[in-house]
Parts: sequence; C-alpha cells; structure tokens
Amino acid sequence: MSAGLHGYVGDIPYLRDFKPMLAPAWLDHVALCCGVEPPARRNGFTWCDLGCGQGVTAAILAATHPRGRFYGIDAMAVHIDHARRLASEAGIGNLHLDAVDFATAGRCRLPQFDYLVAHGVYSWIDAASQAVLRRLIDRHLKPGGLVYISYNAMPGWMPDLPFQRLVHELGRVGAGDSAARLAAATEVIGRMAAAGVPALARSATLAGLAAQPQDYPAAYLVHEFMHAAWRPLYVTEMRRAMAEIGLVPVGSATLSENFDALVLRDAARTLLAGIADRDVRELLRDFFLDQRLRCDVFDRGNRRLAGAERETRLLETSYALCRPAAAIHYRMTTAAGARGYDSPVARAIVAALASGPRRLAGLVPAPDLLEALLTLCAAGEVMPVEPGHAPVERLNRAIGQRLDSAEEILWLALPCGTAVAVDRELLRALRRGTKPDGRRFPGWRDFLAAHGVPAQEGLPAQ
Repeated sequence: MSAGLHGYVGDIPYLRDFKPMLAPAWLDHVALCCGVEPPARRNGFTWCDLGCGQGVTAAILAATHPRGRFYGIDAMAVHIDHARRLASEAGIGNLHLDAVDFATAGRCRLPQFDYLVAHGVYSWIDAASQAVLRRLIDRHLKPGGLVYISYNAMPGWMPDLPFQRLVHELGRVGAGDSAARLAAATEVIGRMAAAGVPALARSATLAGLAAQPQDYPAAYLVHEFMHAAWRPLYVTEMRRAMAEIGLVPVGSATLSENFDALVLRDAARTLLAGIADRDVRELLRDFFLDQRLRCDVFDRGNRRLAGAERETRLLETSYALCRPAAAIHYRMTTAAGARGYDSPVARAIVAALASGPRRLAGLVPAPDLLEALLTLCAAGEVMPVEPGHAPVERLNRAIGQRLDSAEEILWLALPCGTAVAVDRELLRALRRGTKPDGRRFPGWRDFLAAHGVPAQEGLPAQ
C-alpha cells in the first residue's frame, strides 16, 4: 500500500477522517442485532485497523477506550507518522502503530485480536495482497472475535467503471504527482462527457464533481480511482473468499441494511423470500439496493443468541444521540423510499438520551421499545456507545490546535467511546472558548455538555 507496491498509489496522503462504525460498541451492536454474541470484553480487548490510513480512527478509539489495546498498520509511512504525532500530542499510550505492508505485518509480533477492521482497503489492492490480508486475519482473529471489511460493491459501481478506467489510464501516462495527474485526467474526462460520450452519461462521480466539487478532494479521488488493482466486488465473491478462512457473514455495519423492512419494497421482499441460498439472496438484494459500498461484519463460530437474550443485551447496551435532539426529524430515506418513525416511544428515547448516554432497559417502558430503538440507530439518529466516561480533553485540545491547518480534523472525541463530526465554525468557537451561535448551531451547546464536552470551556491551546 505504497507507491510502486502492487499498483497502489501512495504519493498523496489520504483524508484525516473518523469512521464511527469501526468502534467496538458499534460492531457489538451489529452482532447483537443479527443474533450473534460479540467479543467478551470483561478483561479488556484488542483491536487492529489493517490499513489505518492517517490513524484518526485508531487514535480516537484508543483514547476513548483506555482498557483496550489498539493497533494500526499501514504501508504508507506518511500516514503512520501522522498517527504517531497525533497520539503523542494527545498522550495516547495504548496505541501501537507500524508502517509495514500486510506481508511484513504477518511477521510482526501481533497479538490475537477481538476486532480486526479493514476499511476502504480490500477492493483497492490486488488479488495477491487480498490473500495476504486474509491470511493475516486468519492467523490473528481471536475465538469469538469480529471482522469488519468494507469494499466497493457491484452493481452500484457499474456506471462509474468507465470513469475509473479513464482516470487510471490517463493518470498512468500523465506528468507530475498523483494530484496533478488526477486533475489533468478529470479535465479531459469532463470534456469527453460534455461532448456526449455515452459511457460517461451515468457516472455518479462525474455528476458529483460537477454539482459539488468541494465534496471530492484530491486526496479522496486519488485513493479511490487511481490504483491499478481497483475492482468492485460482488458480495458472493467476498463471501467465498472469507469462507476460505472459516468466516461467515454476520450483518452490515451500515445499520439500516440489517432490516429488510427499512430498505426493501414489498415486491423485493416477496421475491427474495423465495431464494433459499443465503449468499445468492444477498446478491439479489444488492441489485435491489444498487449497492455501492458494503461494510460487512464476519465471525468465525461465535455463539448464536436466542431472541430473549438478544433483546435483553441490546437494551442493556448504552446509547447516545448522534446530534442535538432538535436536529432529529424522525424521517429517513432508503432504497424503499421515505419512511417516518415519529412515535411517542421514539420521542421518549430521544428525550431520555438528550441528557447524555445511557442504557434504556427499564427507562422507557414500552412494548415496542426495541423496534423504535433499532429504527433510530438505523436512521443514524442514535448510536451504540460505551458505558464508561473516558478523558478526552487532551485529545480534543490536540484536534483544536490543528484547526485551519493542513492537518485539520473536523471531529470531536466523546467520552463514551466515539466521536462526532463538527462544523468548522463550531470548532472555531470552541477553540476560542466562546459559546456557539445558538441560531446557527441550535442545540449543540447542550449536546456537547451532555456528552461531557462543555462548550463554554472551549478547546484552549497549550
């Protein structure tokens, strides 16, 4: 995963971003939703990010899970250098980082892991590197552990296959670094699209570049499209590959996709009910969803949970709001269309969590409590979190110091084991130690205070 390594482009660092679905509590929630026992964490746990990029996710999770041991592996030395500096600035002592490729990592003294995650890696590397990655997982997955792998999926990427091929081939013969070659390639492709080239007419990326270019920074486009091995996968291909090391699918870290009733229309559900083979059924399901990115969770022989135990453990999990209560509109849009979930019990859950993370068992008595809770999670309004309260002041101070710099991170760590995306102007107010503008950022002051991040104290520089 560096320049010249099996065709992976590595001269431009990737984005500095946090992925909430890689958090242990989130992955545990996926397992419980799907009736699978998650890792036992009574005596701590181990977690590893294979292809950790700039290490923002690994650093935030390590800081907010002081009883866990965290590892990050990435072959781009510039990524690991950034992660180490962030960990040092934030005083994170439970994060081990290695600038090695997967083959070399296999020879390192790595422990057995409760959680192994690989986000945005698998469908961007060649078949030989994928096999090395699978062997690494096979060797280091602890019994009862969980594996997360995201990958570009078919058929959703089909309209962008011509765009990617052109970016790669034009970039291959271009001049300058990857960013310069990307800019030249997209300029040519844009002119081709304007000339009416049929193969580019349905490209979602071209449409996005034209409508909202700010959402497509060069660091994303280079790492998404310029690699020689880039190839979206059908879910059956991935499941066959994971079966070779004894892994079986649990569910999706994209929480809504674990519930057919939320994402599929009646006709699709009726047709799929007649497909006996689980993997083929999932393939057909991806066609209905026009699946573009899969975030799959796997296990290897974990205990299956009966209905009552599953429900009990889900309600014993701690949950938190993902945003201020005033920003929740009780409506989501999926492939099945718009769906409302405004109900007294949903509003009671939101009201209970407005004062901070907590368990809901016994707090909001209602026969449909679990259904409402899972719907709120699937809609991205509520998230599973840790029951403890980790110190995050030093980490958030380090994040505040980077604001408006080349290494800006637009997230704030929360003491409950995750982070929340924050508007740049809001972060500026916090760094200044001033109260956020209540009209521009309604509810954010109380939201952060409920999470133990008092807005009025700001994020002062050291």
